[in-house]
Amino acid sequence: MARLSRWMSLAAALTVLALLTGITGSGGPAPTQAQTQAASIEVLSFSAVSKLPDGIEFNAVVTGDIEEVTARFTIIGRRATQYDYLDFGDPEDTGNFGQAGMFTADAPAVAKLFYRTDTLARYMPPGVVMQYRIEVLDSSGNLHQTESNQIVLTDSRFEWETVSDGGVTVYYHGPVRTRANSLLDASLQTIENMAPVLGIEKEGAPIIVTMYNNIAEMIDATAARSGAISRELITEGQAFASENTVLVLGGSSRATGTMSHELTHVLINRAVSGTRSSLPAWLGEGLAEFGNIDPGVSYDRYLEWGIDTGRIPPLTSLDSFPGDPDLVIVSYGQSRDIVRFLVESFGPDKMAEFLAEFNASRRLDEAMVAAYGFDRRTLDAMWRESVGASPLVEETVAPPPTARPLPTFVPYTLENLGAAPTSTPAPDKAVSQPEATAAPESGQESDNEGGSGGGCSAAGPGAPIEGGMALMILAVGSAAAFRTLRGKGGS
Repeated sequence: MARLSRWMSLAAALTVLALLTGITGSGGPAPTQAQTQAASIEVLSFSAVSKLPDGIEFNAVVTGDIEEVTARFTIIGRRATQYDYLDFGDPEDTGNFGQAGMFTADAPAVAKLFYRTDTLARYMPPGVVMQYRIEVLDSSGNLHQTESNQIVLTDSRFEWETVSDGGVTVYYHGPVRTRANSLLDASLQTIENMAPVLGIEKEGAPIIVTMYNNIAEMIDATAARSGAISRELITEGQAFASENTVLVLGGSSRATGTMSHELTHVLINRAVSGTRSSLPAWLGEGLAEFGNIDPGVSYDRYLEWGIDTGRIPPLTSLDSFPGDPDLVIVSYGQSRDIVRFLVESFGPDKMAEFLAEFNASRRLDEAMVAAYGFDRRTLDAMWRESVGASPLVEETVAPPPTARPLPTFVPYTLENLGAAPTSTPAPDKAVSQPEATAAPESGQESDNEGGSGGGCSAAGPGAPIEGGMALMILAVGSAAAFRTLRGKGGS
């Protein structure tokens, strides 16, 4: 009986082996339903079309068992990947548009998406390079992806032509090729000059410049700026350093200087892209204006005015620039002159070493000490002495206030009515008045030097308004005088 049982087990094993051999001999296991559906997905065509400044249009023609269609895209230079869903369906059956289902080559799904970029959160400057693909999900959860494509997102309002050299491409429209070539030459000269100062290679990622002919064209393409500054300053250029993109107002008389300044921002980003913190404004803008091959004189004039009127802030306070448009231009001039002082006094190699130390995620003062042997405060004092500015005020720790006894108040009675409280101090006999301050003469920059001299922004000169302070002091003096008269009358 045991022998019979063993024979039966052997027969069963042989049967299973035969079945397996038969399956193998027939070409492998049968495909599952999910695999069949995944294989049926086919993207017949897909594209992305720039509609900037309003948005981007994605299109795809797809067949198979479709659950959803997604556009996944990345702007080169940005870390984040973005995505959004396409609407799809049978174009001849609008009532079924956007519904999942099986689509064939005879009746494919036509998928569309208009991704808006006309908000601050979704803003994309013209000239960025976008990498994108289409993803299709079937009803079983299988994902089909296309290969990635790239497209330069240009401003769709104009027909663009290009001039290129040395890794820089200038987009322009209209009969302004000569001007475009001038900006291209300025870009190449800036790279030649600033590469050794910044410690970078002259050849890098491609840079795309979009040149507009006038402010009306450019205003809708620029990123939104703070209201306080934008009302006073005209944007003549913007750099998007991580994306290697520059916008420039080609119709300005300062276009060459603006181009040079903004492109330097792109180069600076290459020198410090590894750091975990951003450069302070004085160093970033100072380097950008130091790299300007066609500077104006506005920064110099405003700097002289700031020195003469004692309006030069400490270097340690210039991590960001003030909100007053006049003082912004003073800060630009101060920053450029400090950078020039460093490069001319200690050489370009030291600046490159300083930026490399900062790029290694060292704190700014630590990086400066490692490269130069001194910190920002010492640099500030050295620079002030070189230009004749007022020396820094020594930092002092204010002692805690001395405790004063509370005044004794006498309640009013019929006997003391009209008598002044004995503890009330006598008011000051004189109220100090503010001294007059000098300001740049109006109309200095009425021609070509009315703005930033090729920087990020431009503004006409004008003295800061100080009437509010004067009125405040007069009001305090009037109140003190009134209290004095009232005290005398009551006694």
